Amino acid sequence: MNNTPDTSTSISPTPHDATKDVPWWNRNVIGEDSLVDELFGKLSKPEVSESAKFLHNREMTDVLVFAKTAQAIDNEKFGKEEFLIFVKMKYLLGRDLNEYAGLYRSLQLLKVAIEAKDSFISIDQTELRYRGTKQQEFYQLVENLLKDHENKEAFRQQLQESLADLLPQVKTEEGKTALQSYAKHLDKLSESELGLQLLSLFKTYQLADYSILRIISEMIQNLGKSDLQDFKSLMALVVVNYSVFEKLRQIIGLAERQSNPETYTLMIQFIALSNRHAISYLKFDELIKVMRKWFKPYHAIISIRLEHPPTEYKQPKEFQEPIPGIEIYEKYQKWLTDKKTGMSYIDFGDEN
Repeated sequence: MNNTPDTSTSISPTPHDATKDVPWWNRNVIGEDSLVDELFGKLSKPEVSESAKFLHNREMTDVLVFAKTAQAIDNEKFGKEEFLIFVKMKYLLGRDLNEYAGLYRSLQLLKVAIEAKDSFISIDQTELRYRGTKQQEFYQLVENLLKDHENKEAFRQQLQESLADLLPQVKTEEGKTALQSYAKHLDKLSESELGLQLLSLFKTYQLADYSILRIISEMIQNLGKSDLQDFKSLMALVVVNYSVFEKLRQIIGLAERQSNPETYTLMIQFIALSNRHAISYLKFDELIKVMRKWFKPYHAIISIRLEHPPTEYKQPKEFQEPIPGIEIYEKYQKWLTDKKTGMSYIDFGDEN
């Protein structure tokens, strides 16, 4: 978390001199702040060193490259209120702040569970329908693997090896097909370690009613083009289906104190926003990465200019040039800074 930077130094770091506002014909010829005093001041000021000018121009070249890339990525979609809300939520979740503290892992588990609902349901239906000796042997093997596997790659390899050994021992073609489908869904789940963790948790807590995932998934899908900023309306949906969410509490590792309609609504809102803005956010994240590279030469330029103010040095004209990319930096700092608290929901690399 960072406070809003003082960008007043970004364009004109020089202190304001009130005497320069006085027309030259109204100023004294001699004496303090006179025309002669100013003339001698200019003549007596040292030049900015060649090394400082070299460094300044080198950083300006670098900042221009990053600014052009950022301008090419920047999109008016990033300025929409709903998208900015999603950006703020991502920031708070990633830093474990405010009402999102402690929610990141639970939210990721819920999101994966919803996305993999079809695999969970198929796995469950296969286990219930096909109860032959060899099938049950395979189910037990899978359960053991879930409890004891090094990583998802090892799980997948052991799964395929076990299937290859067991499949010829299954008598019917239907039984073989069922086990192959079962293994296919397990392999799909294992694309994410979270998927395997979820299946293990479902079995640990003996929650066999995977249809609750379909209920939550349909709830999110039915939001369609709904106003996802309307928190009260979203919470009304959660309240109606509250018993469904409560069944998932232990599975997704949600603390008992967090198990309330407000928390589940935050989670549903985030998942719905993620579904709606996932592609745009990838581009926005790309913009932020470029701006973090931009910030280093930008900061160097400001430092050089502050070290050589026009009150003390003869300013080369390049020291007065605007810094490319500053408009993007200031735009998002403004949009993503809370006016009341001063909290900024974006990190361009300027956080302390």
